[in-house]
This record gives sequence, structure tokens and C-alpha cells, in this order.
Amino acid sequence: MGIGLGAGILALAAAAVISWLIWLHGFSDYLSVTFEEPSATYEGFRNFQESSDAEKFTSVALWNKVGERELILESTERRSRASVYGMRGQLQAVFGNTLAAGRYFTDGEEAVCLIDGKTARELFGSRDVTGREVLLDGEKMQVVGILQGDRGICVIPAGEDEMFCGVTVRKQKAEQSSDTAVSLIGSYMQGTAERIVDGQLYYILALLKTAGILTAATVIPAVLLIMVKERRLAGAAVLAAGVLILAVIAVQIPAGSDYLPTYWSDFDFFGELQEEKAGQIESLKAHQEFWHEEGFLRMKAVEGMKVF
Repeated sequence: MGIGLGAGILALAAAAVISWLIWLHGFSDYLSVTFEEPSATYEGFRNFQESSDAEKFTSVALWNKVGERELILESTERRSRASVYGMRGQLQAVFGNTLAAGRYFTDGEEAVCLIDGKTARELFGSRDVTGREVLLDGEKMQVVGILQGDRGICVIPAGEDEMFCGVTVRKQKAEQSSDTAVSLIGSYMQGTAERIVDGQLYYILALLKTAGILTAATVIPAVLLIMVKERRLAGAAVLAAGVLILAVIAVQIPAGSDYLPTYWSDFDFFGELQEEKAGQIESLKAHQEFWHEEGFLRMKAVEGMKVF
């Protein structure tokens, strides 16, 4: 009974971390760059889109934080404060498949917005509100999509003449070099990266964490089986664990050239790599611009969210 209960608890833990891993896989191609000062322009974005370098990415979005604003439902005078972002480009680069309802707006649309679940509930008492209108700074905006998350967010179309502080892209392949991508973004957008959120990094860390939990979920029961003299079953458990862990890591890990030195004699490479990635992690711990970035750090942040 004790062995069964312990194995069950470990199995639940393994299931939770695998679910998180699947969710993170959807962001393994995610790369978001925040500049020291708003410097990215729509012209730079168009030049990038028309270049051959654009083929390295599936989607690109420019964004800027407008600030805290009050949204009003005119018919009831209900109000909700939200962080308002102006965006251009392909919004799926930022939010991926975390759209709970409706659609993303596209370049050229006006007087439309996205809101998250918290804002929708505070204004309408429901998330089923696509097509409804809200007032933002006295202007009517039609809600075309509902984002997952409960941080209080509203996304509106930005003007072509605005300066943007952030660029988010989705790479064609998760294992593509993020360092090269950041350099490309900086050259077209004429900005210096202050903060980088690399989905590839957090997916790799989650894979390693998953491997550790799967090891515990199989080796610990195996040890208990040995203690009760079920050595044959214990051997089978360890063998199954090894196959599963190797499959998880070897098949899925998207580590590319960023994680390998140009020359094997470069003994400082891994120390510098650790310092760079540790700095990125600490930066993300200090501030998550969007709710899904919190999910890069903690499983709990994505509980109840759509996995696919």
C-alpha cells in the first residue's frame, strides 16, 4: 500500500511536469527583445519583412507599453484598469496559441482590441464577449479576441509612426541560434537589447527538470521494490526509466549552436555561457512582461491553461 501510494504521488508529479513541458514546447521558438530605449520603427519592421532574413522567422510583432488605462463598459458604467499595449505585425508571435476566444487583429485594422479574461469578467461578467464594445480614452473599441491570463491586459493597434520598445519573433526552428536572431533584430530595428527572453532556454531547462522528475518517479519505486525483494520488477522499472528519459532529452532538446563553442579549445565558453543565461533568468525573474513569461519559470503559472 505504501509503495503504491508513493508511486501514485510521483506519477502525478510526473504528469504535471510533462503537461508543463508540452505547454512550454509551444514557446520553444519564442524570442522577445526589449530595447534600452524605444527605437524600433514600423519602417524598420517593413524593411525586415521584405528581406531574405524574414524567412528565418514565422512571425514578428512590434510592441510598446502605453501604460495603465481604464476601460469602461458604456451601458453599465462598469470599469476595469488594464495595462494597455500597442502592437503591430503578427500578434501570434507574442501570444502564440493562448487566445481563449476570437481572433487577433491584423495590420490596418482600427478601433479594435484584445482583452484578457480578468478584464472581460470585470467589465461583462463573462469571457464570451467578442464583438462587444468598450471605451478606452473616450474611443469605442470592438473586442475581437480574448487572451488567456488574469493580469489585466488590453492590446490595441499601434500607429505606423510610433517608436517601439520591444520586438518578439517566432523562429522557423527552435534550435536556430537566438544570438544570431538578436543581432538581426538589433540591426533592422536600430536598438540595443536590454532584456532577452529566449523560449529555447526555458524549454531546455524544463526538459532537464522533467528528466530529473521521471528519474525520481521510477528509481524510487525501484528501490522500494528491491527492499521488498521484487528485484525483477525493479530492474524493469529502471530500464523503462532509462528509455523514457533518453527519449525525452535526445529527441526533443533543441539546443543549437548557441550552446556549443566554435572551437573545442575555447575553455572559457561554458563559463561565459552560464553567466549569460543566468543573467537572462534573473532578469525574467525580476519582471515578466506578459503572463506566459511567468509560465517559463513556474508550472503553477499555467495551471488550468490550454496545453495546445
